Amino acid sequence: MLNSLNPTKYRTVILVAVLAFASLTLVYGRKKTNPEILAQFALLGDSHLNLTKTGDEANYTAHFEKVIKQVNDARVDFVLIAGDLTQSGKPEEFSQFKTEISKFRFPVWVVPGNHDIGNKFSNPDKGEHVTLARMEMYRKHMGPTWFSADCAGVHIVCINSSILGSGFELERQMWAFIEKELTTSTVKPTILLMHYPLFLKEPDEPGNYWNVEPEPRARLFGLLKKSNVKMVLSAHLHKPLVNNRNGIQFVTTAATSFGIPAGKQPEGWTLITIFKNGKTSEVFQTIK
Repeated sequence: MLNSLNPTKYRTVILVAVLAFASLTLVYGRKKTNPEILAQFALLGDSHLNLTKTGDEANYTAHFEKVIKQVNDARVDFVLIAGDLTQSGKPEEFSQFKTEISKFRFPVWVVPGNHDIGNKFSNPDKGEHVTLARMEMYRKHMGPTWFSADCAGVHIVCINSSILGSGFELERQMWAFIEKELTTSTVKPTILLMHYPLFLKEPDEPGNYWNVEPEPRARLFGLLKKSNVKMVLSAHLHKPLVNNRNGIQFVTTAATSFGIPAGKQPEGWTLITIFKNGKTSEVFQTIK
């Protein structure tokens, strides 16, 4: 018991506790002390969880667990994970991922990435493209690949960016969902979560492995410009990227698994704040 400590040890315990609390409040407890904050949440991506026991891939789970601790310490309102949850989209990897995210103390929403369900059709040279079978595998283990949710005064729209431009009937259904979500009037700030960044530098840039293809990008960007979307959140690049177009903040988070370029880009996650006046901020957090 605390009262059984000698005075010197007692003062030491109290000092350590006070310093720890002060540090946590200054760094992460802004919502508790700043009435101007509407919501704070964590954006993660590219966890690439797997059961490999050797090599670099064996470190990805340990990285993810460190991030879980940091996010829990941050006392956020919710957690968003922007795809590539697993390395290969195998059932055992999805089970592993669900076990890990159960350790978060806050609501968690996720979307699939190309490693989970396959690459977009325009990049078959990068590996297997998205298939209905892989999407069904994901749905069986993780739930729907597009949906919406509300938390902490924020409306969250989550989509499957791997099927944009695929021509699947599922893509047509998802477009109907997107159009309804982005055109329905709401007083809540809306954020859009997807795996692929919409663009890297400019909305009219050519398509490549790293972005959404020009045709679906133009369609989605047109909807965004008429919507109440404040932020578009993504991953896939394994490094942070921030753009602002038409008053919308486009934020790509670094990976929890490995950075690109290797050895130069640290792994981590992003702490995002939405203020009541509509402004937003994003602060990259490295894994400690």
